[in-house]
Amino acid sequence: MAGGCDDDGCGEATPSSFVLSGTGMSRVEDLVDARDAHTAVPLDDGRVLAVGGFAGEGLPPLKTAEIFDPRSGRWTTTGSLTLGRGGHAAALLGDGRVLVAGGWVGPSAFTDTTEIFDPVAGTFSPGPKLPQRADGLAAASLPDGCALVVGGQVGSQVATGQAVTICPDGTLKQVEPLATARFKHGAVVLDSGQVLVVGGTPDDTALLHSTEVFDPVSLRFRAGPDLVSGRYKLADSTVALPGNRAVVAGGGEGVEVVDVAAGQARRIEAFNGGPRSFSTVGVTNGLLVLVGGYDEEIRLTQTYLSAPVEHL
Repeated sequence: MAGGCDDDGCGEATPSSFVLSGTGMSRVEDLVDARDAHTAVPLDDGRVLAVGGFAGEGLPPLKTAEIFDPRSGRWTTTGSLTLGRGGHAAALLGDGRVLVAGGWVGPSAFTDTTEIFDPVAGTFSPGPKLPQRADGLAAASLPDGCALVVGGQVGSQVATGQAVTICPDGTLKQVEPLATARFKHGAVVLDSGQVLVVGGTPDDTALLHSTEVFDPVSLRFRAGPDLVSGRYKLADSTVALPGNRAVVAGGGEGVEVVDVAAGQARRIEAFNGGPRSFSTVGVTNGLLVLVGGYDEEIRLTQTYLSAPVEHL
């Protein structure tokens, strides 16, 4: 897990990074470049790729990328993006490469470009262009090896419902759009292979309660269970649980489990009083863990909360 400030800017990004193991969290070697609003994607071999982001408020987006090796506990630089970007989306493709899509590239400027990282060669190459320039979008890996890229901000406080699949062979296919345009939302692959799209905002003001479920067979969305609380700023704040469920944290009140099969969402009482936004959630050794985030006064926290997955 890489540390940093939120994508609305908090002065300067940090290079700190931490690893969750068992019931604790340990700090490891700092990132080579301090970065915020970047992506971090686990590779097939257990390493983690961090891409882009910002070094600080008012600075241009980063082109750099680096890889964390859990065996050495160290970050090393790798190939660079052709176009620096932050607020983009990223997902692992079925052939082990990583898709990087969209993002903020300059003042009031978004990009429709994608790039694909090859972990063997350590290089980025151009991918297909998105239908619209966007940042604040989300991406998820599909069972067939392709990636779903969905939503985003296409103008100042203007959302899109665009949805595409991008495959390892470079094929881009537009699919039925979201019923509700949104950005700063989350997307998580359920154990059924479906993708749950959660929350977000249509205008950077209203927080959405709605969720939508993407079926990778029919390539269509359907309505999912409404969240208990409207939420946005959900990067790294969703994680799948067994039973076609997902946990959603941050960007709203409390932490909740969305049960797609049962058609409902409910609060997790064990996490009451946790951070409001930008917390990171994950599952390790049978525990659901909630880390970091900021509170209602937009103060960064040192939150570390956990609960057994079997009790959720």
